[in-house]
Amino acid sequence: MPQKLRRRLVLAVGMCLALLTSCGMPDTDAGRVLRVAQYPDPPELNSQQQTGSQVYMGLCEPLTGLGFARAGDLRMRGAESVRTADGLVWTIELRPGRTFHNGEPITAQTYADTWNAVSYGPNAYKASSTFSVIDGFDEVNGDQPERDTLRGLAVLGPLTLQVTLQQPNYDFPKIIASYSACPIPKEGLADPTAYSQAPIGNGPYRFVRWDRNEKIVLQRWHDYQGEVPPGAAEEIQFKIYQSQDTAYRDVQAGQLDVLRNLPGGLLNDARTQLGDSGLFAIPQQRQITQMLVPQYVESLRDPRLRKAISLSIDRDAMAGALLRGTATPARSLLVEAVGAPYRADACTACRYDPDEARRLVAEAGGFREPVVLWYANTGGGGGTEMSQIALAISNALRQELGAEVKLKPVLPAQLTQAQISGELTGPALSLWGDIYPSPDQYLGMFRKGGDGNEYTRYDNPVANELINQALGTGDELEAARLWQRAEDLILDDMPAIPLYYPAIYAAHAPCATPVTLGGDLQYYLTEFECGPGREG
Repeated sequence: MPQKLRRRLVLAVGMCLALLTSCGMPDTDAGRVLRVAQYPDPPELNSQQQTGSQVYMGLCEPLTGLGFARAGDLRMRGAESVRTADGLVWTIELRPGRTFHNGEPITAQTYADTWNAVSYGPNAYKASSTFSVIDGFDEVNGDQPERDTLRGLAVLGPLTLQVTLQQPNYDFPKIIASYSACPIPKEGLADPTAYSQAPIGNGPYRFVRWDRNEKIVLQRWHDYQGEVPPGAAEEIQFKIYQSQDTAYRDVQAGQLDVLRNLPGGLLNDARTQLGDSGLFAIPQQRQITQMLVPQYVESLRDPRLRKAISLSIDRDAMAGALLRGTATPARSLLVEAVGAPYRADACTACRYDPDEARRLVAEAGGFREPVVLWYANTGGGGGTEMSQIALAISNALRQELGAEVKLKPVLPAQLTQAQISGELTGPALSLWGDIYPSPDQYLGMFRKGGDGNEYTRYDNPVANELINQALGTGDELEAARLWQRAEDLILDDMPAIPLYYPAIYAAHAPCATPVTLGGDLQYYLTEFECGPGREG
């Protein structure tokens, strides 16, 4: 997923938080130690700066949480309830007695101060877009803001926070399940730089130390009031790797307990070397690989050329022979995990039909310039997938459509920078995922001002309005109909060409059982049943 927050119900439900016991041999007096892979050494540890931080997931208790069994389900965590009458004004009631690891009480004012600080443009928090739905965000978030607090936040009592949005949005309780919405203590707000290097959380684990380029250590916080089973690990060590290949070899050697997101290029080897007891398939597809076509690339502005590119690609062969069954062809901009709005065949131009592709190219007057295909090339046994996909697409365009293609492999950071700054000279292969399962996590990037919209700069006023209507209705069937209408309009212009849904696997020691939350594997939830020879 790109290094920018994308993204992201209304029930007061308590659910058992199945945290971890350890599979690793302890090297301290703390007890069992879970050893997991961190790749690479992060610049910051807090999720407000490093979105998707696996370290921070163990440190933080967010207000709400996604379900264990079904990704779209909601449970209450730091909040007792999140309620609304109209989707516009929300009231959050906090659980009493919650504190940070340093003993500071957590109140409604804590959340107001945190969300104001993260939203404030000059503070340059990378995850500020988490709060873009709140009234007054634009006045706070600019380089020269008009205000320093969000107009839509009101503290009604010590444990009561009222939030007014810019427009009705029934995704709001999912948005605050994001770790980027976690509270920050006073000393963290006073010195954000120091806090990002040694965060103070409110979750089941506390930060101990960060040995740069070696490991990050968390330990159980036994004053945590949330639900933690007796067998939870006493310590988690995030071992830092420069290569996922090296991390995988350490799983084989018994030096590492869990590696999430096993690269597809290593899957066949893992099936042979680790077997069923050492592989875990994440059950829900919440990522999509697609070709994003920026609106500012004039040579591909004609939707007929984009559809021709799509029609020239044999997705079944790509997912089967090329990716060796580690992917499913994508014929929608959405993923199945979003529920009713998803249609497996939404994209009519996502079939393999080279004759129709050639007809569209001829009708559009042909390709006037070479197609420059950008992609991230990380190398190594786990980093060859995008290179293979880029080469396959290049061959298809040359052979089926007679197009001249130039491949543009760059480092991941360079690709992200080019996308954000609008400097691409052609389409880009992109892996996109969500923070929570919602159609807006996928179609929002095609809405002006939406999260990720800078990658294509696509803007369709009718589709924008349909998306806003879908977010603003509490009727699930009506919302599904609106989402589908918006997707149809976007696909007709095809600013993105869906390719495939990658199958996501984790490699792990036999005594470690990874657990997903919201459909995503999270290290701190790993369960253990240590066998003979392992300390329990």
